[in-house]
Amino acid sequence: MRSQRTARRSRGFTLVELLVVIAIIGVMVGLLLPAVQAARESARRMQCSNHLKQIGLALHNFHDTRNMFPGGARDAHTGSALTSCCNASDVHGWSWKYHILPYMEQTAVWEVGQGATHGTAQDAVARTGVAGYHCPSRRAPTAYGSGFFRADYCGSGGERGTGDTRDQSSGGLKGFFAQTDLVKRRLADVKDGLSNTLMVGEKALHTGRHGADGGDNERWNNSGWDEDCIRWGAAVNASGLQYGLVPLPDTMAPTNTVSVSDAGGRSWGNWHPYWGAAHPGGANFVLGDGSVKTITYNIDHLIMRRLSLINDGEPIGEW
Repeated sequence: MRSQRTARRSRGFTLVELLVVIAIIGVMVGLLLPAVQAARESARRMQCSNHLKQIGLALHNFHDTRNMFPGGARDAHTGSALTSCCNASDVHGWSWKYHILPYMEQTAVWEVGQGATHGTAQDAVARTGVAGYHCPSRRAPTAYGSGFFRADYCGSGGERGTGDTRDQSSGGLKGFFAQTDLVKRRLADVKDGLSNTLMVGEKALHTGRHGADGGDNERWNNSGWDEDCIRWGAAVNASGLQYGLVPLPDTMAPTNTVSVSDAGGRSWGNWHPYWGAAHPGGANFVLGDGSVKTITYNIDHLIMRRLSLINDGEPIGEW
């Protein structure tokens, strides 16, 4: 009888064995969790790339229909000074993101902007979030303030000048989008090659500044000519030095309390021109030919500059 009881006890786990099993499970979970997170981020990055691909197609379809790309955005009323603040007072000057809606299968949202007075229309459109304008690695479509949505993608304005109005000075070197609804880019204007020119990309937005940053504080459809809808990869400082602005990860983006200096010695805070993303390694862009590329955070600033300008005539090289 005693030997049978002894045999039964020998088939159980000792405390040491149990602790070893728990430790092994913990190690396996620790190894598996990063792999799961990496797989999820890979899926989110792919979805972000698909959003940009659709935006690129929509812009080209817009061009095929109208023989021009939409204007970037403008401040004040059509025909007024471009230095007027702070957003467009009629639908013609709204952001490029609004004007391509019919080519994004969002005609119903576009029609809301066409069918009412300006103030009522812009608010109604702004209270509609468009999933294709948000990067899933950063956030789902989210309403802020009075229920207005934002967007995570910006058009390329080319070169950021020295003025506070985000001017595009310096000999006419421009990006894909102009500062007015009256000047529109055409494919023929892109002298450096469509595959060598940035069209739309992800904007840098610090993780603690969603809905509040200088480039995330306006309606997605009508922010005027500012960092909510336009970003820059080239710049010139007060001394005339021309240089590039490399993308930043969101965790390193400037804020209202933390500034970042660029390659030209300029310091940027809450209102800054940087591209960037919530992805590790780099930000996604759609080029002029519709292809989507990831540009790493450590790209050479001069290559970034050349990619941002449509007619500088400079060779790009390897990137």
